[in-house]
Amino acid sequence: MAEGRGKNRMVMSEGESETLSDIDDDDIGMYLLDKEGKNIKKILWETVNRVYLEEQAAKEAADRTAFRASFGNCSEDLLAAREPHKAVAKSRKVLSENFL
Repeated sequence: MAEGRGKNRMVMSEGESETLSDIDDDDIGMYLLDKEGKNIKKILWETVNRVYLEEQAAKEAADRTAFRASFGNCSEDLLAAREPHKAVAKSRKVLSENFL
C-alpha cells in the first residue's frame, strides 16, 4: 500500500486485495488480546484518560442535577419516559394487570 496525500490515508496499489483473507490466522492472533491483555489495556486507557473520564462524570452529574431541578415536580410517567427501559417495564406491568 502506498501512502496518499491525507494524513493516515492509504491507497490500494494495483493487485492488492481489499480483504484480509490473505493474512494467516497466526498473524492475526498476534494482534488480538487475551483477557489479561484486555484488562491491562483498559487500566492503561483509564489512567491516560483520567481527566477526560472525571470531566464526563462531572457533566453527567450536572445534567442529572439540572434535570431534577427542572423537572422535579413532573409526574412519574414523564420522569420514567426519560429512561425508556423503565417506561417499557411500567407499561408491561400495566398491560399485564389490566389484560391478563
